[in-house]
Amino acid sequence: MHRSAALCLAAAFFAGQPALASDYTEYGTSGDWSVLIDAEKGNGCFVQKEFEDGTLIQMGYWPSREGGFFGAYNAAWAADRTAEDGDKAMVKFDFPDKRFKGESEAHTLDGTPGAFVFFDNPNVPDEIAKNTEMAIQTENRPDIPVNLKGTSNAIKAARECQAKQAE
Repeated sequence: MHRSAALCLAAAFFAGQPALASDYTEYGTSGDWSVLIDAEKGNGCFVQKEFEDGTLIQMGYWPSREGGFFGAYNAAWAADRTAEDGDKAMVKFDFPDKRFKGESEAHTLDGTPGAFVFFDNPNVPDEIAKNTEMAIQTENRPDIPVNLKGTSNAIKAARECQAKQAE
């Protein structure tokens, strides 16, 4: 099943090395995931984790745009980067039972190139939470496997954090 939702990143298409932005507020942790608040996104709570290959994954709320985001950054991708910040590319999140497609936007996080996808489809975080793996598909690039183990609790922590922002 295909669903259109501005969704993820063209991770290998863009790139980045993780670094904690100075304007993030630490909220807590959930397993290997850090729970943070981004004032620039309207006090949006999000989770992030750095994987063994150096990829930093971020996902969470973007209240000022009334939705959420998924982003990936990895310094190793810099050599293959062909996009400038703001460039757009089509991507698909392929789960075992569903697929979401959308538009990613090249973005540099603290000097590290990568990309993010904004989404306003409430089913996206639920699908991430209930699966242990997904593949990110972009044009002219090999599929990028993403290990989603632990994301269910991490997304729950981001939801709890976001609920407290409204208080």
